[in-house]
Amino acid sequence: MIVKIKPISVNQAFQGRRFKTKKHKAYEEELQWLLKGQKKVKGFYSISFTFHIKNFLVSDVSNLVKVTEDSIVKAGLVDDDRYCLEMHLKKVRSKKDWFEFKIKPLDYVDKKPKPKKKPKKKKK
Repeated sequence: MIVKIKPISVNQAFQGRRFKTKKHKAYEEELQWLLKGQKKVKGFYSISFTFHIKNFLVSDVSNLVKVTEDSIVKAGLVDDDRYCLEMHLKKVRSKKDWFEFKIKPLDYVDKKPKPKKKPKKKKK
């Protein structure tokens, strides 16, 4: 299906300030500690997540991504989540809650042609 409207971001979808909860801060800190020393991927990348979820139908998979992805950036595994060009998400039923992810560097070259410089007019 082709949908010809511009999608909006989470930032565009809500008004006002949002504050991190204690749970968010604790999750971020624990994840940074667990990821310490992992190899950094520079530049463009793809990322694949598999979320193993005990209460399988309680959460939707897209809600599990943002805080986790931001924490991966904060841990220094990638420069910025704006460089993510591909994302693969999977949610599976599990006896315990946990997740796994894999980051792959991408060789991406912007195919847009550079604008031609206009020749300078000669002064007479």
